[in-house]
Amino acid sequence: MIAYPSILEKTPTELFSQIQKLSKYYSYFQIDIADGKFVHNNTVQIEEIIERVTYNVKRETLKKLSFEFHLMVKDYEKEIKKLLKLQKLMDIKTVLVHTSLFPKYQLLTKNHQHFSFGLVLNPEDSVNTIKTKYALNKIPIIQIMSVHPGAQGNPFIRESLQKIEQLRKANYRNKISLDGAVNDKTIPIILSQKYIPDIVCPGSFLTKAENLDERVSYLKEKIAV
Repeated sequence: MIAYPSILEKTPTELFSQIQKLSKYYSYFQIDIADGKFVHNNTVQIEEIIERVTYNVKRETLKKLSFEFHLMVKDYEKEIKKLLKLQKLMDIKTVLVHTSLFPKYQLLTKNHQHFSFGLVLNPEDSVNTIKTKYALNKIPIIQIMSVHPGAQGNPFIRESLQKIEQLRKANYRNKISLDGAVNDKTIPIILSQKYIPDIVCPGSFLTKAENLDERVSYLKEKIAV
């Protein structure tokens, strides 16, 4: 199991401040984009990131980093087109889209071959739903939300961990990530399960840390980073 930060911020300034701070420890980041429609929260928007990178960010720092974008938005196709522009400025590996929007996965991968696409399961989403709708092992990563998405600090939903076992028993062999309330209280719970995720994405545990060195050390002690 590995960890990399999930960053949810309101402004480009806050976003790149977090990236700069955390790049001392990590070279891969998940950036959350929320539209205030699919979830009850607004974050920095992709066009704002493009403008910031174009005019105000030192490119040398970004060249050493890679990113994935978690799209908590209704019109994900519109945001993917923006990411195609941003990809010229940042190394974007993966785009995560919510299964509750029933994305046409084959069409996405055909039309946007620059990205690897993953699917996201909200707490209310069933593994059985995606088993019947998608060829699971063609999906390189499935992210399980262990909180109701939209804001950092929402409570951990332990029952979400059952979906890891359900996916493995459905013969899913690619990567499973867990996002939401990943911290020193929940990591022991996660590690106590028979089936654990390949990836965890700590958010506020890192971005709001008073002693960041201490928290990164904790993650290194418990899991690979």
